[in-house]
Order: sequence, then C-alpha cells, then structure tokens
Amino acid sequence: MNKKVITIIYLVIFALNSDAQSQYNLIYERQIGMNFAGENFVAGLHLIDYADSLFIPKFIIKEDSDFARVANPIYRFGKLFLTNYLITDFIMTMNHERFGHGYRILQADGEIVEIVYSPPPPFGSEFSYISFNRSSNHTIQQDLTVNFGGSEANMVLSDIVRKNILLDERFSHNLAFPYLYGSNDAPGYTAFVSNPYSDPNKYIENINNLYGGEGLTRKKMRTYSFLALLTDPMNFYALKSVFHDYLIKGKHSTKVGMIKFSNRIKYLPRFRFEYTPYGPELVIQNYLKFDNKLFQLSFSHSDGTFNPSWRLTAEAWNISATEKLSFNFKGQIWNQPEINYFVNDNFTIAVGGGGQAIATTNYNLITDKHTLGATLQIGYKTKGYTLGEQLNESLILRGGLTFRLGNKSQ
Repeated sequence: MNKKVITIIYLVIFALNSDAQSQYNLIYERQIGMNFAGENFVAGLHLIDYADSLFIPKFIIKEDSDFARVANPIYRFGKLFLTNYLITDFIMTMNHERFGHGYRILQADGEIVEIVYSPPPPFGSEFSYISFNRSSNHTIQQDLTVNFGGSEANMVLSDIVRKNILLDERFSHNLAFPYLYGSNDAPGYTAFVSNPYSDPNKYIENINNLYGGEGLTRKKMRTYSFLALLTDPMNFYALKSVFHDYLIKGKHSTKVGMIKFSNRIKYLPRFRFEYTPYGPELVIQNYLKFDNKLFQLSFSHSDGTFNPSWRLTAEAWNISATEKLSFNFKGQIWNQPEINYFVNDNFTIAVGGGGQAIATTNYNLITDKHTLGATLQIGYKTKGYTLGEQLNESLILRGGLTFRLGNKSQ
C-alpha cells in the first residue's frame, strides 16, 4: 500500500482516539469583535474557575453535624450571590453592549458615545445601556444588526462555553451563570421583556418596516423563545450544577450526559432561533462525540414569515495530528435574501449563496495536567450574514495563546 495512504490512515486513527480536552484562547484580531471578546472572556472565566478550585473552600464546617448541613449551603449561597452573580453580570453585560451592539454599530461606520453599566438588582435599579451615533449612510438592515447584536455576541460566547463543556463532559458551577445568561439572552429577552424599546421589540418593528406590514409578531417570537428555553438540555445541566451539585452538595462541577448510541458514539441535540438581517431563522444543532472527538452539524432555515433562507454548518474540534499539534475546523454554506449595507460609505448588496471556512491550528508547548501553547486561526467568508462576523467579504485572521488548567477538584 502507498506510504502516503498509510500515513493518512494512521493520522486519522490517531486523531479519532486521542483524548478530548477543552481549550481556552487568549487571542487578538484587528476587528476586536465578537469572537475576540467571546474567546477572551471564556478564557478569563476559566482562570476564575481554576482559582476557585484552588483557593475557595466548598465547606466552612465539617459535614458531621446538623448545623453544617445548614451553614455550608448558606455560605455557598453567599459566595454565589456576592461573586458569581456580580462577575457574570458585568462580563456578560459588557459583552452584550460593547462587543455586541457596539461591534455592529462600528461595522456600520457609526461611533460609540458611551457605555453605562448598572449593577444587577438588588445592587442597582437601572438598566445598563450603550449610546452611539449612526453614520449618515446606513440601511435599515444595519439597524437590525445593531438591534440583535447584543444577544448575538452572548450567543457566540455561549457557543464557546458549550463546546468546552461537551469536550470535558463536565459543567463547572462557575460557568453555569455565564451559560444561562449568554445562551438565553435572545430567548429570555424576547419572552419576558415587553418594553417597546427593548432590543427584540425594536427588531420586530424594524423587520416589519423593512418588508412592510405586520408579518412578524411578538407572540410568534415568544413561542420560539419558550421552545428554545425548554429544549436546550444544557440549561438543565447548568441549573443542576449550580443549585444542586454546588449549592446543596458542595461539588465543584457536575457530570454532563449525552445520548449514548454505543460505547464510542454520543449525541446531544438542541434547538434555538437566531435573529438575522432578513428575519428569524430556526436552528437545529447536533453535537456528536466519537471516541472523545467533538463534532457539530447544524441546519438553519427561515421560519416562513419573510423570504426563504437556509444555512448548513459543520464544525470539528481537537482533531489531533501529534501529541502537541491539533486542529479545529468550521465550514458554512448558505443561501440568503438580499442584504443592503454601507461599508466606508459604499453601498453594497449581498444576496444568494455564500460560505465561510475557518481552520484553527493549536500547538501545545506544554502537555500535561496543564497545557500551554499557541493558536492561529485563518479563514475566509464571502459577503453575507453569519454569526459574529462582519457582513462584508473578509479574511479572518486571529492568533494568540491556547491553554488549559486542570482543576484541583471536580
């Protein structure tokens, strides 16, 4: 048999049987956009989680008395309320405002005037917000991207969190609040906030103005929202991790289960909807683990309210070539209705088919309980809308450090 064929088979077998581990990236990109923020914020949360596992005790009284069974949960609740709750709100709110709305307004040639952060109740009573100036040349579809940009940024961040959790099959209590906030930003905001000036309601108003009439209703979007909230199994693992396993039992993390087809294959589906510049899309995501490798295949399509659209996305993580070298891959193809926008005051139209391809290379210099190395992400996308990226045709280039710290306790 040809030596090259033997080598390829060997590499494939090695990749499919190597251990899966989460990875965290401190990266830089020129856009300073949603992926930049998502990767760096998640890396910061991992550092917080590691410090927690080393320095913050789970018990202040030995579990050998009735008093301990009351005092320890009260202590852990205080820790959640005074640290996790406040830290999560600040990180996710700033991600929503600056790297969501702010990123989309900058991409539309506008400018950020100020960002005002208000602590969550009961520490504050006001809403956080961003104020900005629009460019004189902008379209209603660019306004739409600004409307949903905040929730979009937190969706990008929660996708990174979910990927790492499924690679480890463990859900740390320190990641429960960020996941619940990020993944449920869009459906929670849509389902429970009726203020006409809220992001989802401004989106509904603007999308109906774009197409004319009242095709999209708040009732329809609330239905999608409740469906998304109730059909994401990770929501239930997050709640179990923080409120049962940590608060009551004093465990650092909880085991995440997947549907087991065999000893080698595990599967986890979830549903969500996404706001886009041409109307809402319904998304079915399918996560598959094969011998500790993680893959994701999703299909999106318009909900039928406006013009038809569809998108097919495939991702693979931790495809190992050697002990130190691994790769991640992401590809998308889509067909979209017309999107009109300005870039540097130049009117641009994106319509029809398009796609995106991204390859990430991770080279670990240290591989043990802890890992440390370098990461480089290179990709390309055509004109059109995709989660977290600019509308225009673009070359994607991101790089920095990749690492993982092994927690002291589970």
